[in-house]
Amino acid sequence: MKRLTLYLLLFPVLLSAQATPEKKAYVEQYKLFAIENMHRTGVPASITLAQGLLESGVGKSPLATGANNHFGIKCHKEWTGPTFTMDDDAKDECFRKYESVLDSYLDHAAFLKSRDRYKDLFSLDITDYSGWANGLKAAGYATNPQYAPLLIKQIEELGLSIYDRTTPEQLAQLQGKQVVQPVKAAAVPDSDCKPGIFRYNGIKTICALAGESPLAVAERAGVYPWQILKYNDIETDIRFAEGEKVYLGTKKKSARTAEHTVGEFESLRDISQQYGISIAAIRRKNQLREGEELAAGEIALLRNKRADRPKVRTSEELQALIAERDRREAALAKPAAPLVVEKPVPPRPKIPVAQHKAPSASVGGTVAVPVADSVKPEAPKPVEPPMQPVARPELKPGTEVVFPDKPTEKPTEKPAEKIAEDVKETEAPVKATPKKHTVVKGDTMFNISRRYGISVDKLKQLNKLEGNDIKLGMELIVSE
Repeated sequence: MKRLTLYLLLFPVLLSAQATPEKKAYVEQYKLFAIENMHRTGVPASITLAQGLLESGVGKSPLATGANNHFGIKCHKEWTGPTFTMDDDAKDECFRKYESVLDSYLDHAAFLKSRDRYKDLFSLDITDYSGWANGLKAAGYATNPQYAPLLIKQIEELGLSIYDRTTPEQLAQLQGKQVVQPVKAAAVPDSDCKPGIFRYNGIKTICALAGESPLAVAERAGVYPWQILKYNDIETDIRFAEGEKVYLGTKKKSARTAEHTVGEFESLRDISQQYGISIAAIRRKNQLREGEELAAGEIALLRNKRADRPKVRTSEELQALIAERDRREAALAKPAAPLVVEKPVPPRPKIPVAQHKAPSASVGGTVAVPVADSVKPEAPKPVEPPMQPVARPELKPGTEVVFPDKPTEKPTEKPAEKIAEDVKETEAPVKATPKKHTVVKGDTMFNISRRYGISVDKLKQLNKLEGNDIKLGMELIVSE
């Protein structure tokens, strides 16, 4: 049986002939962002990629190149980030401007989740890309009357629906093979972290869980993804370390700690994250130019300005050092066993019921017996010819008659009514006890529904839930 994971890895060479090289390259570059957003928010990856392709002109539109905005999202009243002005439905309209394309992808998912007009879409099956495309148009995402057909065409030409069936395990496997090496955070003392949102160096802060993405932290903290990227100097796809501080506001110009000794693999960003001081402030206090990093063993001043120039290394030298360390660690590490994820086996079709005469020649009527299309019915057994009558001797009064012992009775054929009852008993399925799932940390309605192969709507129906809120320890029915 072919594995879906292998198919995903080889998928670029299997795209249809109608897909242009530019579209293939776009999908390759951003598919992981789209799949992760799907698992975190429930927006189908195929829809995200199709919208990104269409709205950004395959990443080449003025809005995409000038503002990293791949989804045509306008400012709206709640936007406080940078803006980009261009003519659209009206002259000089305000659009959101992002630090990176990743920021745009994260904000797209958050935008759909935060709008009531799109909430009905999240009750659709994750693989119903046609329903999503028509729902987006109906909800007013775009004014083009052909918006839904255009999205569907992109999805079907490029075969993007394959990504809607990616499991969390397959996503983890793909990320391990293709995601840019995450930025490694410096060790964080346990005492720095507190439950929930707290203030560190006067900044609203939350501590990350092991392996959390910027989108996951944004959802947990109730902020926009672009804020996580901006306030934490994130420019690429990363996963936070356990206990790493994630800032929800602008870092300060000074730290509570006066100085810090730079480690061998430590960057200015690591120091900035550890103490809640901006990278620009560290540069000013330590006489560093753009592209320079402090050399290992140097003292970084975090409150006062230094009088002399420190020993430095370039950003490229530090990145090369980190890459070499990672290469050595990878060479020494024992390779993990490959993850094998099989395609789900479809349920066995029900055997059709046909009407056949009862096999007994002596019993009339018909009974329902299951006959598979591929199985020929058994040929009826030949009926033995009736026995010829035996001549009986004439008995006279007074003749002694001896009766033999009663012979063992032969089993008789069942009447048609009894056969029908037996067939019904055979066909009746044994009612299985419903499967249950206990909610643990990190569970969402969407991930649970994907794990057990049912829709979010069905999961709500089985458990009589109105919303998507679930609590730790809650026991959910996941099958009928």
